[in-house]
Amino acid sequence: MSTKRKLLVITLISIFIMPASVQFFQVSAEEIHPKEVHLSWQNDTSTTMTISWKTSESTSSIVQYGLDSTYGLEETGSSGLYHVIELTGLAPNTAYHFRVGNGETWSSDRDFKTGNIGDHATFFAMGDSRHNRADRAFSARQMSKVSADFAIFTGDFVDSGLDAFQWTNWFYDFRSLLNEIPFMSVLGNHEKNSSLYYNNFAFPGKEEYYSFNYGPIHFVALHTCVPDYGGTFDEQINWLHADLQAHNDYAWKIVFMHRPAYASSPRYHLGNYDDIQVLLVPIFEQYNITIVISGHDHFYERLINNNITYVIAGSVGAPLYDADPYYRINQSIIAESTYHFTVMDIYPNQLDFRAFRTDYSLLDEFTFNKEDKPDLRVEVVQNKYSGFYNETKEIKIRVTNIGEQNISETTAASIESDFSVLQTFDVPALDVRESYEFHYNWSVSEPGAYNMTINIDINDIIDEIGEGNNEIVLFYTALEIPKKTSYTSNLIMIVSFALMLMISAVIRKKKKEF
Repeated sequence: MSTKRKLLVITLISIFIMPASVQFFQVSAEEIHPKEVHLSWQNDTSTTMTISWKTSESTSSIVQYGLDSTYGLEETGSSGLYHVIELTGLAPNTAYHFRVGNGETWSSDRDFKTGNIGDHATFFAMGDSRHNRADRAFSARQMSKVSADFAIFTGDFVDSGLDAFQWTNWFYDFRSLLNEIPFMSVLGNHEKNSSLYYNNFAFPGKEEYYSFNYGPIHFVALHTCVPDYGGTFDEQINWLHADLQAHNDYAWKIVFMHRPAYASSPRYHLGNYDDIQVLLVPIFEQYNITIVISGHDHFYERLINNNITYVIAGSVGAPLYDADPYYRINQSIIAESTYHFTVMDIYPNQLDFRAFRTDYSLLDEFTFNKEDKPDLRVEVVQNKYSGFYNETKEIKIRVTNIGEQNISETTAASIESDFSVLQTFDVPALDVRESYEFHYNWSVSEPGAYNMTINIDINDIIDEIGEGNNEIVLFYTALEIPKKTSYTSNLIMIVSFALMLMISAVIRKKKKEF
């Protein structure tokens, strides 16, 4: 081969391997880049926050945090692939900025908010994401557009908890929600009690089962798949008695677990839940548990047995099961086969529950009140928006009397932004569970971040059970309209493509000559 030909071959090979070489060095840098950053609690939800993440190679663990993106505070942890650092001594009900890394490579700036001490909590409950990646990612994105303090998950994240790659995919699909709020969960049967579950998450105490408090609620997380691994409920039952005795003064007590006690499904009729009914239900009744939330059956169902409400929130991605009327049991109130999530707003004297399909349509709702008064609730399901400026967003505002008495008078409401009133409207007299819907078209004329506040009963005419649900804040990120691709850019793309074709032709020709 002549020198000229050798030079041509080397040049062509260099053109093709150069991008691969660059990619190699980029991948090497990625080995220590923080991945799968997420939040949870191991101790007091109002003064601590646990931050977990993963790297592909072992490296040190550092969290920098503070009240703004200059941070100012730092906490270090153990080196490894899985990183867990608990921040302590935080102020309640306070927003913090943070980033994680090893001192040289850092995540992007993120934020979290600590819990409040006792007055209010808003949280998601859902489970069974399994392997329908498009559906579970869509469910997570839809929930991320709704404000909540945290989420509880009833298990069955993936098809096999023994497969690390499935966990990587799950964290990617749920990133929109994990970037927003702390995430508390229980084991399902598909986790297979894998060490990967315990490596990925950090929870209180034993982690297999545990409890925590947020606002006026005591939460209990149970592992109801113990028999799958040849175990018994004995140890868990002893712990459960002691835990509920110690927290019996809480206004609301909520249990979440994977296998349900009651369900309108073939599994129930085959006796698959008999052990839950025999071993756990009597304890729930003894300590006046308010709600028991589970999954395992892939549909939505609400049931009532001996004054305890049981909810199956069984699919944010797992294959749906039919809610077949043939299997309906007497305890069932409503059942539907649909992807969904649930939202609970809880105050010391009120528990307000709503279940939504993933298109935000209302699936089910109920309210427990401890006072005999009326109560107006203003609701906009999706309250986080993004789009281009000058776009119009139609906001559906729903006002409902979720109290115990009818309201006989009209009340005033307002829509405000940046301390200026955009519009006022009247809420008519509403009987118990009656709703009024109002639409507002929201548009902004410049790019930027905007918020809008909706207030009802602004003159405080009604003596309500609680006033916290009379206001809701909406957020809108307005983006620049993208510029059209220029003639020059198009020309560069055409020339680049033509050069690639020419190089390919030269290679084929040289191969024949050689």
